[in-house]
Amino acid sequence: ADCFCQDATINISWINAPASEFVARSKEMAAKRKPGTHLKHVFASPLVRIEVKRAFSICHVNLESRDEIDGHAVDLRVWFRFFDLLRKEEDGKWRIHNRTAVYEKDRIDPVDPRGVPAALFANMDLSGFVPATRYLSWYVARMGFKPRTDMVTVYSQEEQTLKRRSDVWLRGEAV
Repeated sequence: ADCFCQDATINISWINAPASEFVARSKEMAAKRKPGTHLKHVFASPLVRIEVKRAFSICHVNLESRDEIDGHAVDLRVWFRFFDLLRKEEDGKWRIHNRTAVYEKDRIDPVDPRGVPAALFANMDLSGFVPATRYLSWYVARMGFKPRTDMVTVYSQEEQTLKRRSDVWLRGEAV
């Protein structure tokens, strides 16, 4: 929670809200996680532009998760980037003012394809999900959360808007 500004917002696959709500709901999700389920975010080195007390960062992220579907282990993998607007606060610490995920692609695979029934994925309804995040959205829905359908994806107009917004932010203007 301390990495966010008081007025921070976050826009990712399952929430577009104040960061404080993201933190609370993340704790809720963690409490629901079944034993044996693994979830990891792997971050690459960020590209950061700094102008006095404001900064913009792009960081590539891989989300990796292992879970079970009908007793069969599966791996979910998602590729995306975080576009972060950062601000140096009065206490001298840099914090995230806004974080938006820009999604590239995802996939879900059986860990051991031997013995996996052909019908394991046959009933997986992916309709209505953003193509770049269809398996992530299905997974989030399976956990009991409502996946979003308005996520930002690579090469989209929304991504271009985020890039322009970063320049506005660095000039010290409101976004």
